[in-house]
Amino acid sequence: MTNSREQLPGIKPGDRRVLIERPQHKYFLYQAPGVIKARLAADEASTPLEKAIGRARRILFGRPLSSEEEIIERLPKWKALPVFSSDVMSSVAYATEASLFTLLGAGTIAFSWLLPISLAIVGVLALVTLSYRQTIRAYPNGGGSYIVAHANLGVLPGLVAAAALLTDYVLTVAVSVSSGVQALYSLFPPLLPVAVPLIVGSILVVMAVNLRGIRESGTIFATPTYIFLGSTLLMIGLGVLRTALGSAPQVTDVVPAQVPAETFGLLLLMRAFADGCSAMTGTEAVANGVPAFKPPEWQNARTTMLLMATLLATMYLGTSFLAHVSGALPAASGESVLSQIGRSVYGSGPLWYVLQLSTMGILILAANTSFADFPRVASILAKDGYFPRQFSFRGERLAFNVGIIALAAVSIVLVAAFNGQVESLIPLYAIGVFTAFTLSQAGMVRHWFRERGAGWRRSAFLNGLGATTTAIVVVIFAIAKFALGAWIILVVVPVLVLLMLAIHHAYVLEAQGLDVSPEVVIPHPNRSQRIVVAAPALTRAVVQAIRVGLTMASDVDVVHVTADLAEGERFRERIERQVPNAAVVIVESPYRSLVKPFVRYLQVSQAEHPAGVTIVLIPEFVSPHWWGRFLYNQNSHRIRAALIGRQDIVVLDVPYRREEMGRPATRP
Repeated sequence: MTNSREQLPGIKPGDRRVLIERPQHKYFLYQAPGVIKARLAADEASTPLEKAIGRARRILFGRPLSSEEEIIERLPKWKALPVFSSDVMSSVAYATEASLFTLLGAGTIAFSWLLPISLAIVGVLALVTLSYRQTIRAYPNGGGSYIVAHANLGVLPGLVAAAALLTDYVLTVAVSVSSGVQALYSLFPPLLPVAVPLIVGSILVVMAVNLRGIRESGTIFATPTYIFLGSTLLMIGLGVLRTALGSAPQVTDVVPAQVPAETFGLLLLMRAFADGCSAMTGTEAVANGVPAFKPPEWQNARTTMLLMATLLATMYLGTSFLAHVSGALPAASGESVLSQIGRSVYGSGPLWYVLQLSTMGILILAANTSFADFPRVASILAKDGYFPRQFSFRGERLAFNVGIIALAAVSIVLVAAFNGQVESLIPLYAIGVFTAFTLSQAGMVRHWFRERGAGWRRSAFLNGLGATTTAIVVVIFAIAKFALGAWIILVVVPVLVLLMLAIHHAYVLEAQGLDVSPEVVIPHPNRSQRIVVAAPALTRAVVQAIRVGLTMASDVDVVHVTADLAEGERFRERIERQVPNAAVVIVESPYRSLVKPFVRYLQVSQAEHPAGVTIVLIPEFVSPHWWGRFLYNQNSHRIRAALIGRQDIVVLDVPYRREEMGRPATRP
């Protein structure tokens, strides 16, 4: 694509000017000499099947977005709140119940400890929120646990934080969606037998919405989130008001769930505290997602985080208080504690249905926090070489598609393995995120001691207090939940770290092997090359490969493997008669194998020319139909697989497409 230049005369000699017309094309825009920019049309489908798939993708996911539109996809605070805090908000639906389920082992008398436990958890929440607000200020481009720990504590702590966080994101999807479906069958008990299919379907729906991009998901998920906030806060307000007026709501017609009897003691309280700490999962999502906010990103993120923590503390304490005064408890029927409280406050009328349906919605949409952050953390790990590179690529809608799909797949496997039982998944929950909290805040302490900017002592104190507190919580988790399944996380996280180190090692070796020094001037190749065409028969595809080979060298070796020598001689006669400058080599294969004798021939002949390189041309017929790939070129694929990576042998495909009817004169 070159410029056209036209001289335009002026009134005076000095007025003459040159008109330069930059060439444009349906598929490209001219940017500068040697630089062109692909238009959307360059990605358009060409076959009917591809066009049909493209139309379906547009309907499901929307039109492709260019990289320049990324700033438009940023989130205002009102959208960021449901995207990054739906996980935290949704925990109100199960955190109180999780603590009650543990305390029930010692009898309902132990429920008196629910409020002290809830107050302790809110205290930890306040510390973590203040700490992460410091992190957002220090890392305005995104300061998740991995980034902070990696930058300040080193590679291994950073990978531990990343592995713990990714594990918790997977558990968040499994727990929140399972709890959402539990809210649904609390309302409609006949749905209980199909709970697992409903959970899987819900995960797939959230995945599909996130593949549309973060702004779209924020728009779609905002309404259910705000309905849940409104119905829950109204329930708490009415319940507290009735209690203050001496008419506290009372739960009736509930049969307690059957749990193994336990002795009341410190270990039981530690487990109840650990279960309640599930309310804090997702707290760091805002710090991870700072780049997704509209400018000024870090200020909007800090505001959103403070609002999120305030709403969570209000709803969690309010729910625990109403559970205490109303007599709500884990039910044998599967009805959730939040449903019981709502029924005691609202009655069995429309508001109770709104609460239950919005609870189901927020719990399912809570997975959106993980779908927003898991792909982002995975993409950072991929850019640093600790995850497969595919995780760093954005899709048509600027979403990290590979990370989104991987999260959905692993979460579905987890749900199927645990049959969608929330009480079975809870023991695995939250230990990962508190590990990440601890490493992140410890990294921030190191950051402040190195930077020593304005107010660094206060910031270091807050982060140090947060790190100490969350470290204590991690120890409580490890002790209280080890036998209940937490040991699985203590095994999975080190395995993930080892896997990431192995991936990084492989990428380092690759980089060392492929690196080109910037000082080296690449010389012209001086090795002789020999062209070999793999020819199963004399076809148009083979003729095209031979003609391509003749553009690369003055003569070409055509190698034909056959089990019938007479057929091979007929092949030789046709080639010598119809295709000059092509030397024929017949490899007789009495054991009827085609691929291995060809590969062995190349090895032997290459040994006779050690100073040269052998270029193997593999003719392939390109079928106009998708099913044709199963009917043709199977031996070609096997030859390529056998030769790829061999020293001094280069494999090139030469595709041949069936020419259009009406052009026989151009055919060989």
